[in-house]
Amino acid sequence: MSILTKGYGRVTLGTGIIKIEFDDKTVVDFYKRPTDKTFTKRIEFFDDKSINSWNIKNLGREQTWLKPEVLWLDYSQFNFRCKSTNGEWLELIVNNDNGQTYWIKKNKTTIFLTWEEYLKQMFAVERLADYKQKIREQPSDMADYIRYEGRDCFKVKSLKGDWIEISTTDNCDNGQSKSQIKSGWIKWRRGNKLLINYYTTS
Repeated sequence: MSILTKGYGRVTLGTGIIKIEFDDKTVVDFYKRPTDKTFTKRIEFFDDKSINSWNIKNLGREQTWLKPEVLWLDYSQFNFRCKSTNGEWLELIVNNDNGQTYWIKKNKTTIFLTWEEYLKQMFAVERLADYKQKIREQPSDMADYIRYEGRDCFKVKSLKGDWIEISTTDNCDNGQSKSQIKSGWIKWRRGNKLLINYYTTS
């Protein structure tokens, strides 16, 4: 199963992404506050032989509150926006629809990535269809734009403020695009709204 974020506008982008590495024995406890002694929510993974994949116990019930950045169990992807940190604790946005947050404790299964690190790992990114923007030669609205004909299927090379540096990739069309870009810039965010779709895998 797969849930992928597509430009949530009301929820903060936070400081980066927390990737939770899991197997069939992983248990993740969520707390309302770092000072709480008892967890509020618990996610338990298991090896679901009926679908030949990892699964979450009582997933239907848990999905009433659990709407993370990415939930793609077939590809072992369980990712959250990280709103803040407090010592050994991480405040995660557990519901990208309403901004609900819970806290989890750092451990060997929690991997923090900045947005730059995260986006550079993506299979591809594309511009949002409902936010028209040109590809610029430099990270500035005043910079000359690059003429591009072809499908949006870009790799992220670097990040600078609201801008990401992109290049074309053979991932989507086997290099058959009419245009090739070695370096161009698009905006990846406006405030807390993503201006791109990203794809973690093909």
